[in-house]
Parts: sequence; C-alpha cells; structure tokens
Amino acid sequence: MTSVLFVCHSNGVCSPIAEALLKHLAADRYRVMSAGVEPTQTDANALAALHKLGVSTEGLVCKGLDAVEGEYFDIVISLCEQAEAAAQAVPAARHMAWHFEDAPCCSQANATKITQEIYERIKLLVLVQDRQEKTLW
Repeated sequence: MTSVLFVCHSNGVCSPIAEALLKHLAADRYRVMSAGVEPTQTDANALAALHKLGVSTEGLVCKGLDAVEGEYFDIVISLCEQAEAAAQAVPAARHMAWHFEDAPCCSQANATKITQEIYERIKLLVLVQDRQEKTLW
C-alpha cells in the first residue's frame, strides 16, 4: 500500500480536499493523510464542494505536521509554496510540488474550482502510480 501525505499551509482547504479525493478514488491502494504547517480548520465551502461530488469527508480534521512526526511516506506532496520547505523535511521516497492557492475559499464557486483542479491531479497520480506498479509484459 502506497502512503501519501498532502501538505498545505493551513490544512484547511487544499490538503483535506486532496486527502478526501484520493481516499475516494483508491482507498484500497493508498494510505492517505494530510497536514498543515499552521493548521486552522477545514473550510466549509471546501467540505461542501466535496459533498457535492459525493465524496465522504468523514474523519477529515485539521492537524499539524507534528501529527505525522516520525512517519515515513512513499510520496509527500506540497500543495502551496508556503508549505514546500516543510513538506521537503518530511521523510519520503519522493517529494512533489503541486501549487494551488491555499487560502480559505471565499465562495462556493472557488471551492468547486480548486476541488476540480486537485481532482484532475489526483486522477493523474493514480494513473501513473498504477502504470508504474504493473508490468506491460
């Protein structure tokens, strides 16, 4: 099972969205967590955008990087520039940077847009990971 950590500044918008979407798509193949450099609370519009897609938000809670201290991940993905350095410090086989605007969603439309953008990246991640794990011959 591939372990993935999503890191953003607040753990209130992008990283919980990414956590919920990857769990929704491939919980059977991924152990997924999210954390923030300076955690706040999960944005209500972000949660509503996930619910609109039929994605469960059960268990999503804002937490800091101290919640994953001492853990090793296969992949750590920073979701904003403010979190990139902190994400690089987390022990992992691979680090990736996907930069989104990590601010509270000021509107439902903005939350839906960010959710769709993250969803597209998550689908690509799963596709690439699946291809790397399966031999063609």
